[in-house]
Amino acid sequence: MRATRRSGSQRKTDIRPTRPQVEVSACGNTVWVNSHLDGSCIGRFSKRHGIDVHRTGTEQALGAGECLYCTHGPAGREEWDKFREAMLTHYGVNLPVDLIAW
Repeated sequence: MRATRRSGSQRKTDIRPTRPQVEVSACGNTVWVNSHLDGSCIGRFSKRHGIDVHRTGTEQALGAGECLYCTHGPAGREEWDKFREAMLTHYGVNLPVDLIAW
């Protein structure tokens, strides 16, 4: 965390993350990856709903398409490997292989 002193007694604290944030559902069957640039969801893997790898919300607002790699159906270990590869390719995010509970 970096704090910058402002005039008087006010302080501005910059708490933005410096890399994408990864969240895992309590039951371990869904993973979300959120952009550190604008907070948008750039990736989701769900055993039940499949894979979503998206451009950032900022890129989409500027006219870029949404999907970089998406599927629509149940996902297993093979799809998990594809999701991990897509997140590494598009965003440099290396997700641990054991992040999902099988």
